[in-house]
Amino acid sequence: MLKISTSQIGFLGVAMKTLAKELGHDWVDPDRPGLDGLVRTRRLSPEYCCYPFRLALADCLSALDKGADTIVFFGGKGICRLAMYQAAQREILVHEGRRFKVHVVSGSIRASLYGILREESPHRDSWTYTPRTFLGFWKFMYKLKVIERWRVALLETRPYAIDQPAATGLFNELIGELDRTHGTFAIIRLGRRGVRRLRAVPQDRSVSLPRIGIIGESYTCIDEFTNRRIIERLNRMGIEVVSPISEYMFMSVVTRLYYKTQAKLLKKARRFFKAPGGGDSLLSVAHAVEFADRMDGILHLYPFTCLPETSVRQVIEPYLASRNVPYLHISLDEQTGEEGFSTRLETFVDMIQMRSSIGC
Repeated sequence: MLKISTSQIGFLGVAMKTLAKELGHDWVDPDRPGLDGLVRTRRLSPEYCCYPFRLALADCLSALDKGADTIVFFGGKGICRLAMYQAAQREILVHEGRRFKVHVVSGSIRASLYGILREESPHRDSWTYTPRTFLGFWKFMYKLKVIERWRVALLETRPYAIDQPAATGLFNELIGELDRTHGTFAIIRLGRRGVRRLRAVPQDRSVSLPRIGIIGESYTCIDEFTNRRIIERLNRMGIEVVSPISEYMFMSVVTRLYYKTQAKLLKKARRFFKAPGGGDSLLSVAHAVEFADRMDGILHLYPFTCLPETSVRQVIEPYLASRNVPYLHISLDEQTGEEGFSTRLETFVDMIQMRSSIGC
């Protein structure tokens, strides 16, 4: 039996726990790092590495401190440095005297996880192992899809909710229940019930709110700790937010499923690139083009020093300016000042609300 963990990207651990349980392993939840943990990983990290690298490294250290013996990394091939971060993180952790097994998820989920999770599984020599593998992977992806549907329902209702904190609390309550649910039909029923409960939150839709679309690097858009709960802030300011980026989308990109199912969307971005920009750059441009005709503004989130997203800025800024669509880019790391962050966001929201009130 292995004790498995990985870095926290939003609620990815909720799905990973079910996959580990299905194959007879234990799951270790890392603690989200505080300032001390990030200072420690900044000391250990190469200077050029971005914020997600340090956050993932801090999660790995926390998981190993709590007894994990296997770390699952998400990476693979590509221009973005994130594709090779797992190799650097492994070397750093080994240099710190940590001993653990490593596996990298890239391409097919089954091909990536089947072998490493079979080792030391109590079901490894049983005919049930292969069915458990397929069922575990299905539950893994379905849970991520459930979380995506809940988040969409929350984003549709919370800006208009009479009690916004209650809507947020309901979402978190549902996530906690999903974390404790592992049965196939129980997950399906909970997913449907959660959407109904979120859409039934008491709302006041007497006024139509301005809409902002969020694009950018997956980690900073998905993880609320990383982006300082920016979507919740915007909702409190009277802004409806549309964000297509989720844990399900992240895993679909890692496993290449997204590029097969969203070819029409990605086609909108390919005319801007003579060569791939790496990372999430193609998706960011595609979402910007998609949002240009139906959003009152676009917010671009990415880690400080992220080269693919910096290249995206050079493409979409002139494009959105020609379409008269307000655009704000925010780079994030642990040194992002709260006052500057809040001031830029509030100014952007004020501008959009003013434009909306005069019919621009």
